[in-house]
Order: sequence, then structure tokens, then C-alpha cells
Amino acid sequence: MAISVAEVQKIASLSKLRLEGSELEKMAHDFNGILDFVAQIKTADTQGAPALDHPLGHTNAAREDKPIPSIDQEAIRKSAPKFEAGFFVVPRVIETE
Repeated sequence: MAISVAEVQKIASLSKLRLEGSELEKMAHDFNGILDFVAQIKTADTQGAPALDHPLGHTNAAREDKPIPSIDQEAIRKSAPKFEAGFFVVPRVIETE
């Protein structure tokens, strides 16, 4: 499968890119190089290779979920300009009708 300069122009137009002359030809050449590489990869013998979700075989490295003490609400209340019913009060940003 080869990408023509006309196809590159169409892709560039859809992408809102302005490519001209030698840029179009270079991009067509680059696209075709990528497609050639993908075709080469497709020929690799993968029979017997295990399916991987990660190439390095990492397992979940997340820490154990343990409850910890929360931030003291009184300390937060002292640092906030306006605080009501456990919430920060901020100026209205969105007007509603």
C-alpha cells in the first residue's frame, strides 16, 4: 500500500495543515516508510509468543489502600478566606437564569 502526494494533501487539508511542494513529497515518502516498516513487522513470527499487556511484565505497583487520618478541618477553616458548613465559599463564576 502506497500513499500518494494527493492523499497526503487530503490528509493535510483535513488536519488543517498547509503543506506545499517538497513538503508534500517528503511527507508521502515518510508515510510510505512507516507503512513499509509496519509491513516488515507483520512478517515477524509470533507463534508461541505470550500475549503481553506490558512489555516489561510489571505487576500492579500500587500501594495497599489503608485509611489514614484526614486533614484537620479546623486548620483548613483558619486558612480559608470564607468557609461555611465544611466547604470553601468562592465567588460565583457561572451565572444561571
